[in-house]
Amino acid sequence: TDARAQLAVAGTDRERLRAELRAAHETAAAAEGRLAELAVRLAAADADRDAAQARVAQLSTQVSDLAAALANLRPVPAQPAPQNGQEATNAAHGR
Repeated sequence: TDARAQLAVAGTDRERLRAELRAAHETAAAAEGRLAELAVRLAAADADRDAAQARVAQLSTQVSDLAAALANLRPVPAQPAPQNGQEATNAAHGR
């Protein structure tokens, strides 16, 4: 009788452990799925970062080129503005 009780307890423990093992396998499978999803998202984020860094480098080069071009521009001498009807007189005389 005592052996039968122990056998019954052992059978119950075995079923409980099998259920726990099944649950652990399901949890592991879900974790692996989530890991794969996160790996895809990480790869996409890495690609976005690389593209942004390339764009920053491109824009930096463009800004440097523009700054160099502006530095090489010679100032255009300003022409004095006509005073009090001088513009009409100059136009009439072909100036």
